[in-house]
Amino acid sequence: MYRFSQLTAAAVAVSIGVCMAGCGQRADMKESTPVMLLSGSYSPSDSAGVKIWSFDPLTGELRMTGGVKGVSNPSFLHVSADSSRIYAVGEEAGVASSVNMISFDAGNGILALEASDTTGGGAPCYVNLSPDGRYVLTANYLGGNVTIYALDSAGRPVGEPQILEFANGDPTTQSKGEPRLHSVTFTPDASLLVCADLGTDRLHVFPVNDAGSSTLVDPANMRDVELIHNSGPRHIVYSRKGTGYLINEISGQVTVLERSGDTFVPVQYIASDTVGAHGSGDIHLSPDERFLYTSNRLKNDGIAVFAVDSLSGRLTRTGYMTTGPHPRNFAISPDGRWVLVACRDSDRIEVYERDPLSGQLMPSGRSFYAHHPVCLKFFGNSDPH
Repeated sequence: MYRFSQLTAAAVAVSIGVCMAGCGQRADMKESTPVMLLSGSYSPSDSAGVKIWSFDPLTGELRMTGGVKGVSNPSFLHVSADSSRIYAVGEEAGVASSVNMISFDAGNGILALEASDTTGGGAPCYVNLSPDGRYVLTANYLGGNVTIYALDSAGRPVGEPQILEFANGDPTTQSKGEPRLHSVTFTPDASLLVCADLGTDRLHVFPVNDAGSSTLVDPANMRDVELIHNSGPRHIVYSRKGTGYLINEISGQVTVLERSGDTFVPVQYIASDTVGAHGSGDIHLSPDERFLYTSNRLKNDGIAVFAVDSLSGRLTRTGYMTTGPHPRNFAISPDGRWVLVACRDSDRIEVYERDPLSGQLMPSGRSFYAHHPVCLKFFGNSDPH
């Protein structure tokens, strides 16, 4: 059995006061309704590594309103469609690695760790829910595999997980060809599961089984998308048309992927990292899909800006905004006016204004303390980016 504990809400419940009323006004007297933001971090289990914040979309102000303890290194988070549950990885090596379910009761302001389960693979660095909400998945970086748990009616993992294993690749890659899974995502039509394997320079693509199947995917139906040598595929976002945009950590390039049946074809490679830092991190589309943003770390840390061609989906690099050190992940506010950046090595969440016409970023002068922040997610944002 992979299950190692079942935690009661009472033991770890943390009361939080989330500001949901208007918190500010501009000269035009329009009220500001704050939105909720989650942050994950590299933190020990005895600290509130998962935090919740109130963000004011008129002023760009961020205020921490609570958090929850009990998860070691909750470095990546996912919020359920109804915002009632948060899934967090516990990014540890070996048997200590975990996937965790945290409940959120907005009415009573309670955030509580409900369940923790082992992943069967070390250093899980990405967590996601299947589009139908029946499964939770983790990409396990050191395990080189993907863990898939079925969920019960309360959203807790149950039973033994399905674990997807992958073959070694080219031994001349940075990982010596060993699989290094970095993300698990679904196409907008929910028909394909795409697993980004940084270690083998491949995307592993699976058709999603019908709801009546006992498993989410059939390993025998996997197709691989081969990428340029030493690309290091990391995170993917999709346009509503189904075009994929992949950030490659090692090469520092964005790959544009066109859907072809049950697989993808790379049609463009374009530089995000232009200084050879080999540390590109996160990727997001603006809500209107006119611009794409990527983060780069280790040298010239910052966010690259790309214009998206509305017909072809191809990219043109149009700008760059330097940020604080190690911008691991970032989030675009639901209204598209702001970009919040998790700068891990300065213990800050930095806030940038975004010009919706040019797509360019501008410093707001606002930053907020958070211990080793690495993941940011807005609540209640149904946009897939």
